[in-house]
Amino acid sequence: MTRLIPLIIKEQKIIQLSQLTIDQANDLRSWLPDGSIRKMEFQGMELNDCVAFETYSYWYRTFHILSRNHETILDF
Repeated sequence: MTRLIPLIIKEQKIIQLSQLTIDQANDLRSWLPDGSIRKMEFQGMELNDCVAFETYSYWYRTFHILSRNHETILDF
């Protein structure tokens, strides 16, 4: 999985769940506490699936890098 580059909206770094694959978005969504997904306006559009980049980055490092190592161990 390639790590996403954040969007900067109103000096906040965010990612959209829609930038992820369906499986990844569902994994992240199920891990997030209630109220973590926000709506933001950007260039006249309403983005309904925004998550703080710091939260996404932590999730990415913790779950996807570790799971990748776990899959490598099982391949032996």
